[in-house]
Formats: sequence, structure tokens, C-alpha cells
Amino acid sequence: MFKITAYNNPYLRVGQSTMQAVLSVCIDEAAAPAPAPLALAIALDRSGSMDGAKMRAARDGAVKVVQAIDASMQFMVVTFNDNARIIFGPAAGIEENKNRAIAAIQTVYAASGTRMSTALNTIVDKFGSNQSRATRILFLTDGKNEGEPRAALDRAVARCSAANISISAWGVGTDWDAAELLHMAEVTRGSADIIPTPNQVEAAFSSSFSEMRRTAITNARMYLWSPAGVQITNLQQVYPTIVPLGTEPDPTSPRQQVIALGSFAPGDQRDYLLDITMPVNTPGQQFMLVRPTLKYFAGGGTEQEEKSERSGWVFVQWTEDVSLAAQIEAHIAHYTNQEELSNNIKDGQAALAAGDNEKATRLLGRALEISERSGNARVTRLLSELISRDAKGTIQLNKQADAVARKTLAINVSKTSKLQ
Repeated sequence: MFKITAYNNPYLRVGQSTMQAVLSVCIDEAAAPAPAPLALAIALDRSGSMDGAKMRAARDGAVKVVQAIDASMQFMVVTFNDNARIIFGPAAGIEENKNRAIAAIQTVYAASGTRMSTALNTIVDKFGSNQSRATRILFLTDGKNEGEPRAALDRAVARCSAANISISAWGVGTDWDAAELLHMAEVTRGSADIIPTPNQVEAAFSSSFSEMRRTAITNARMYLWSPAGVQITNLQQVYPTIVPLGTEPDPTSPRQQVIALGSFAPGDQRDYLLDITMPVNTPGQQFMLVRPTLKYFAGGGTEQEEKSERSGWVFVQWTEDVSLAAQIEAHIAHYTNQEELSNNIKDGQAALAAGDNEKATRLLGRALEISERSGNARVTRLLSELISRDAKGTIQLNKQADAVARKTLAINVSKTSKLQ
């Protein structure tokens, strides 16, 4: 089902005790696993700021998704402002239930404030945790989470993650907080994006739902075995987005660390960057530092395990040949650049918000250079809406750039390109 490939410079200089490696994990599209059972919660912001076109669009978009649900799926619809309210479900996606849900959705109106945690906690309470099922939240808001402390939202997001519930977070308009939506996506291994205008809600919802129903692998975990003395000191996903990841010790094996990867659809690829420390050895002999194994649920069945072939193992040997040890592996160089790209955009936008246009121009210009060189076409296009380069190569801020352009870049700041 899976293929794991390790990328690293296999040669270390004498005395070197740290290194980096990339593990690329992809699911074979030809394997054609059956879709996993889907449980979907639609969570709609109905705070006062949603009144009018945004609320109408949210209702229409939710109705469109409910109409596309089939009898094999479980679904529920939750609205939230100061508190959450279940307006339908959970129930099977049979025609009678869909009609009742649509009727309930059409009565939703906007009023009061915004407490996002109430919707997430309500969904976790009702859906619980199911490892073999793909459980998703289609989440829509138009504003910041101003009705509660950030810690309350963080706790609710953590509950979703622990229950293997993934959030597809959408911000309609430009008044929402990109950091809040990105946090939901990163912690639950979901997604976050912008819907610039209400008339685009229906298309965004339909596209998101189409991706959800392709899910075939759920609750995938990667087990990384290392010999005594070898430690993985840091690990992050670097494609298709940059996401810091934590490892947990495997209670059944003291030499093994576990990383939750989330769910996969046929053809999906995820790349992970590892920082590794190890005892120094003498030159000439090859050592194995990391050996991956995957455990997962496929198509709603029982848990399966796949041990990686040797192409997914990390091997090194120490050498006195300085030219060999000095080589930089292409994948590591590429993803290090993608991380630098993301940091430059974040710092550049912060400078822009603080009114430091000179610093913003320098940082965003550097980001444009990296995105062009690394083939990150999406980010290059978004940056080009904020800055421009004249015939002499001088970078200038586009003073006509609107809030949509800035917010679109902010929500896409962690998206990366893979090495071509």
C-alpha cells in the first residue's frame, strides 16, 4: 500500500554526530484501496457578523454538501455563536435524514458572538473516536474567536486530534485570524484556506467534501526504530505543508518512536524532515540509524502493518573523504529552503502589519526569490500580488494589494512544493 523512501547524504565526516534525513511516504494509487467509512460534521459560524450574504451562502453550501452525502456516511450539522447547537444528527445519510437536515439548515440565522470551541467540543462528544473511520469537520467562520480565551480553542482542537477528527477550516471574507485556522489544520492534520467572497462558499464546500470522500487510509502511524544511542531530536512534515510534529515513545519497544500521520487518499505523498544525533563511529563501516514501519486502517477494515523496504532505511558511514561528507542531499536542501521561505513570509507580513515597509520589502523579496528558485508556483503567484520586481530587479511593495491578497498569502504560508 505504501512506499517509503529515505533521502540523506550517506557519508559523514570523521567526528560528526548530527545529521538530517527526509522520509518520503506515499500511497500507491494503483493499490486502489476502498474508501474508508466517512463521518462528517458541518460546523457553521452564525455569529452576528455572518448576517446577510455570508449566512445565506453558508446555508446554501451546507445544503449542497448534505445533498451529496450517501447512505454509507454518518453526518451531523452544528451551528455556533456564543454556544453550539446541534441542528441535526448524528444520523445516517439516508434520504429522509438529509431532507430533515436541509430543512433545519434553512432556519439558521446569525446573532451574537463567536466561541469556536463549543462547536468542536460538541462534535467530539457526539462522534467520539473511531480509528477505522474517516471523521471530518467542515468548519466555516468569518471572524476571530473573540468570545473565549485562545486556550479554550486550543483544548478543543487537541480533543479533536486525540479523537482522530480532522478539521477543514475555511475563513470567508478577510476578518478571521489565519493563526487560529492554521492551528486547527496543523494539529488535526487537516487543511485551512480562504473563501474570499460569499458566492464562493458553495464551490469551496463541494471541493472539500470531494476530497474527504477519497480518504482510504485512516489513523496512519509511523514507527521509527533506532539502535541504542541514536536519537531523533526533531521531526516535522515538510510537504505538502510545513507542520511541526511530535514523537511519542512506543510502550512496546524502548528503541521506537511513534508519529501520527493522519489519513491518506490514493496518490497522496507526505515528506518528513528528521534531525538525528548519534554516537560517532570509525570510518569505513555502514550503520543503520532509522528503520520505519507503518500501521494503519484501510477501507474501514482492521489494523494493518507494513515494514519498510531497505529504500526507506537511513544508513550512514563515516569517511575521511571530505568531498563525500560535504555533499548536500537535494531533498534536504530543497525543504530547508521551503522552511526559510515560510519564515520570511511570516516575518515580512508581521513587518507589513507593523508599518515597517522597508523590512517587509526586504523579507518578502527574499521570499519571492526562494519561491521562484524552488518551483513553489502557488506561493510565487501569491507573493507577486504583494510585491513586484522592476526591469532593474528592484523589489517594490504593491501598495494597491488588498486584504484578500494579504490574507490568502497568510493562510497559504506553510504550503510547500516537492522536489521536481
